[in-house]
Amino acid sequence: MGRVSTSSETPPVLLACAHGTRDPRGQRAVAALVAAVRETLPHVRVVDTWVDVQEPDLDSRTAQHAAEDAVVVPLLLSAGYHVFVDMARAVEAAAGHRVAAALGPDRRLATVMARRLTEALAAAGGPALDAEDRVVMVAAGSSDARAGRDCRVVAGLLAAELGHPVTTAYLSAAHPTLQEAVAAARQDTADAAAAGRVLLVPYLLAPGYFHGRALAAGADVTAEPLLVHPGAVPPELVELVVEHYREASAAA
Repeated sequence: MGRVSTSSETPPVLLACAHGTRDPRGQRAVAALVAAVRETLPHVRVVDTWVDVQEPDLDSRTAQHAAEDAVVVPLLLSAGYHVFVDMARAVEAAAGHRVAAALGPDRRLATVMARRLTEALAAAGGPALDAEDRVVMVAAGSSDARAGRDCRVVAGLLAAELGHPVTTAYLSAAHPTLQEAVAAARQDTADAAAAGRVLLVPYLLAPGYFHGRALAAGADVTAEPLLVHPGAVPPELVELVVEHYREASAAA
C-alpha cells in the first residue's frame, strides 16, 4: 500500500507489539513487517516491542514513551490474555496510551492463508486443492473463549476464500488439539474411502515454536505462516496494522 499522510500535529507513537520468539526467522519476519509499516507511515514513530521472550518488553516501552501519546497495535492474530490483560495493564498508567484491536478476525488474513496453501501445494508438486482433501486451520490456542470464537470466524472466512470446508485445531489451551484434528481428518477420508490429503493451514503470524509443531503433526502438506523469511511482507498485514493504528488514534 502507499504511504499514509498524517496531520500537522504530532501523531501518536505506534508501539508494534508482537508476542516474541527465539526463532531467528520469526524475529526477522516480524521485523520486516514493522519496517514495512514504518515505511508506510513516514511521519509516525514506529517502535517495536514484545509481550514475551524478546526485549524491550511492552512495560519498558510504555514507560519510555509515558509523556507521549501512543497506540499499542497488537501484532497478534486473536485478542486473548495478552491483549485483554498484559497490554491493557501496560497502558493503564499513561492517559495518552491506548490499545488497538488485534489483527484478526479479518478477511485479509484468510486471503493470505489461502495464498500460503496454494504456494505449499505447488511446492509439494501435487495437485491443487481437491474436493476430497481435508483442510485444517491450526491456531496457537487460548483459554479465552473470545479468542476461540475469533479463530472460528477466520476458519469460516478461509473456507469462503478456498470454496472448501475448513476445520479448526489448536496447539495449546483449547480443543480439538492438532493431533486430534489430524487424526479425525484421516479417519474422515478413510470412512469415505476417499484418497484425499490432510492439508494444514497455520493461523500463525511467523515461523517459530508453534509452526515447528505444526510441521511435525503428520499432515500431507503444511503451509507456511502468514509471514515468512526470507519473503515479501504481505501487503494485507501492513494494511491491517496501519488501519488499526489509525482507528485507535481517531477514537482517542
